[in-house]
Amino acid sequence: MIAVPATSADLDWIVSVLARRREPLVEYAPIFWRAAPDAGASHRAFIESLLTEGGARAFRTSASVLIAAPRGDGWLVDDAFVEGKHWACGDGRDLWAAFAADCHGSRVRFVCPTYEHDRADYARAVGLAVAESWWLLELPNSGGGEPGVNVPLPGADAVTVGAPPVYAPPGPVLFLPAPDDVDAALSVAVAKAPELGCAAIVVNQRAGDHDLANSLTSYGFRRHCDYYTGLVRSI
Repeated sequence: MIAVPATSADLDWIVSVLARRREPLVEYAPIFWRAAPDAGASHRAFIESLLTEGGARAFRTSASVLIAAPRGDGWLVDDAFVEGKHWACGDGRDLWAAFAADCHGSRVRFVCPTYEHDRADYARAVGLAVAESWWLLELPNSGGGEPGVNVPLPGADAVTVGAPPVYAPPGPVLFLPAPDDVDAALSVAVAKAPELGCAAIVVNQRAGDHDLANSLTSYGFRRHCDYYTGLVRSI
């Protein structure tokens, strides 16, 4: 099926399709991706705002959907679902063709949890490359902290970040966006995060920073989500 624009008239269908994408991810990060009790209603409100007043571009087939939200001078693609085997052909190809026809030449940031292998293969196939990755360490039995707290660490600045409304981890994430001295920062972050009531720690790694990746691995972090970037081109 050729992809067509999706509108607010498709809202309930879009929310149900995107739920099929979220549910399997919980297996891989049950704390980070723990669903909120009202996840469906929260996500519906968010998608509705994107479609009606948020300037999003949205496309659908009979079974798949892709929503591109405005981000700076380009687009963020996170809310998208295609059955794995249909990314490289079929629905994935048709959705991207519709997106490219509308937004050709624009910059795009494409969110790919590392567990969604077909999605990542597809990002590369349409000419995108990893710009940065998030590494995750979940903290069982920790929670209750407050988001929005700046946390100075040796060799890094960090901040506690609350989850989007669709998720409900027991506490915020301690986020390190750009550590300078990772070994000094990580030892303190791992000890301090539970004291702050954080449910997890996330460290941003820029592509090619292999020393950081090695250090994160040694502290028990795992590469959790890749962010592909590039220009929207026809395929």
